[in-house]
Amino acid sequence: MKSLVLTFFLSISSFFLAAQTEQDTAIHDVADVTPYPLLQSCIPERHPAWNGNADSIRRCAETQLFNVLAANIRYPEEARNNNLQGSVVVSLVVEPSTGRMTNLKLLKDIGGGCGKEALRILVALDEAGLRWQPAVLLGKPVRVRHALPIRFRLKEALPYYISTEGDTIYTDYDKAPDFKGGLDSLVKFLVNRLEYPAVWEDNCKVGVIEMATILKTDGSLKISNQLDFNNLGMDFQFEAIRLARRSAGMWIPAEYQGKPVATTLPLRVVFKSEAEACASVNANFDRTMILADEGATLLEQDKPEEAIQKWNEALALQPDNCELLYYRGTAHMNQNRREDACKDYNRVKELIGFTWFEEIRRLICGY
Repeated sequence: MKSLVLTFFLSISSFFLAAQTEQDTAIHDVADVTPYPLLQSCIPERHPAWNGNADSIRRCAETQLFNVLAANIRYPEEARNNNLQGSVVVSLVVEPSTGRMTNLKLLKDIGGGCGKEALRILVALDEAGLRWQPAVLLGKPVRVRHALPIRFRLKEALPYYISTEGDTIYTDYDKAPDFKGGLDSLVKFLVNRLEYPAVWEDNCKVGVIEMATILKTDGSLKISNQLDFNNLGMDFQFEAIRLARRSAGMWIPAEYQGKPVATTLPLRVVFKSEAEACASVNANFDRTMILADEGATLLEQDKPEEAIQKWNEALALQPDNCELLYYRGTAHMNQNRREDACKDYNRVKELIGFTWFEEIRRLICGY
């Protein structure tokens, strides 16, 4: 907290009233001049145009204080979950001799932990060094009850985010993106237009490449990431990218408030050789995918043990399928089988040299 707020505050020695020899210990309800926080950004020397105007100093200080409060408040989870918003009002007394806040009490609370948080942040600011110009009554500094409203407002989540490359990507939209002609047309396009690398046809390589793409407003796709689950290699990765680029103009972008917007779109392509010698390999792969889907369904039905068994069968057919290794490893982890999970996670790392879940893998399995 101190590192966040201290730069806003003045040191007591530089700008403060001397202590009274006979301090008035009574707490008054009114004063000729109300207290205000002492903040570096609002000292008169920094604002010559104010000509020492006390009201200008006060307005500046109050505005800056509310900014500091807003930046350091921790919105209580209970209030967030219950959509509680509004103003909490805290009563406080500014001590003339020290400029510190005392007698903090809640005058108004909106619940959900907001009142407690309002008191916490004021105590924290006081401990971090925030001091006040005390109230003045009949020309003397006095203790006066001062009410401070603290606003709790939930920020509405934006419907988009800015990617690391500067793209505006919408996560909320009124109309979802689509392929012209619908799902059937997309499947036909993927099957008929995907070219299997000729130099590998007799090697019977088979597998899935999944691309994370951005569907732009002009209907074209921008590839942001690629996962080669079966370690097919560069020739296959290049063909997957070429297929995505061929689809330019065949997509209908998402819409938000009547306008086309860019969104993320996953695109999976399956490579299977048409060579006769590869028929059994292809059939083996198809069986693997069926077992994988059955495992996913069982997991959705809260049957993790049966799901793991299906993935065991699938991996017996395709031991180096990184997607299935990840699914099984995650299921093991959810069953508190850390050692089994790490075997699967680390095997993915060995096969393709990286993982798309590296932070999780390091947290669980180490480097």
